[in-house]
Amino acid sequence: MQIQRIIVHEVQKEANRKDTKLVLSDQLIPLSPESTRLVETLSKSYNSDKIIYGVFNLDASSYFPNRYDKYRSASTVTDKDFINMTRDQISGILTFMSIKNFAKGGYFLFSEYENNGTTFYGIFLLRDTAGNTLKRVGNTFEVNSVEYLDTNHLAMAFRLNKPNYNKIEGNYISFTKRNQPDVSEYFTDWICAIKLESSTEFTEKLYEIINAIPLPKNPETAVDYTIDEVRNMVYDHARSNGQKNINLKSLSEHIYGDESTIQTYATDNDIEIDTEFRFDRNALKKFIQLAIDVDGIKLKFSRGDFGSKVRLAEGDPNMIIIESKEFAKKLRSELEKNV
Repeated sequence: MQIQRIIVHEVQKEANRKDTKLVLSDQLIPLSPESTRLVETLSKSYNSDKIIYGVFNLDASSYFPNRYDKYRSASTVTDKDFINMTRDQISGILTFMSIKNFAKGGYFLFSEYENNGTTFYGIFLLRDTAGNTLKRVGNTFEVNSVEYLDTNHLAMAFRLNKPNYNKIEGNYISFTKRNQPDVSEYFTDWICAIKLESSTEFTEKLYEIINAIPLPKNPETAVDYTIDEVRNMVYDHARSNGQKNINLKSLSEHIYGDESTIQTYATDNDIEIDTEFRFDRNALKKFIQLAIDVDGIKLKFSRGDFGSKVRLAEGDPNMIIIESKEFAKKLRSELEKNV
């Protein structure tokens, strides 16, 4: 990871009180092993959370994205430009926090950094870090030497994918999804985010597409792959990505031999799915099979069919129910052969 800039501004507000105070920095945090490790740790914590994706509301009154766009569009960008932009943006949060009695303040860490070849603009809301991770010195903060950061202190995080934003491609902004409505409500309002969808929803939409799209042919045999083979290909391809992302173009090339098949099917069938998103691990498990061989019974089925074709019986822990017209037909046929 390469860090370009880091700055921290503090918002002081207690829950159930409207009084809100800004303590602004006018200097960047010096880049050091400690500050670099802090951003790396926060980024890892971000990547381990559930994510919500969206885009900016680009109305003329949307101050946060308009201020960022002004910064981004400058012919040259300096440290002072970055400082001024973050000061302006954090000042806009007062309007949204003051009307939320339950909202609490914290330390807002702004950073520009590159990770795995992609540049990001990130904002991380930290709490309870005074004297532990962040310490105010003059008009800026210094990062104490810490071996780890308690990620419970990360109350909320926002990240803008710069290349995708420059192309206005897909959902270029994202947030951590945490069960803290006091944060998420004013945070997303402040950022001016719309069209919010979660990594779980995108992963489930991909499962829907893969189940419906025509099966590709095995290039070695010229015979169609089975649906279970395709599901396993999706699962393996996703798990092989170190960023835990699914890129539809790359996945489509891997399975169908071209970049557009999956996205074209989604567009033609009015399925809204991002071109790249971080998969949800639990939802991804629907793509792989469960294989059970015990007590003289062999059973193999897709996790995606659990709860519909295969389910546990209510009230009897020793009973499962298989509900499939084709399976029942095949079973009767096999039994009749042995009569």
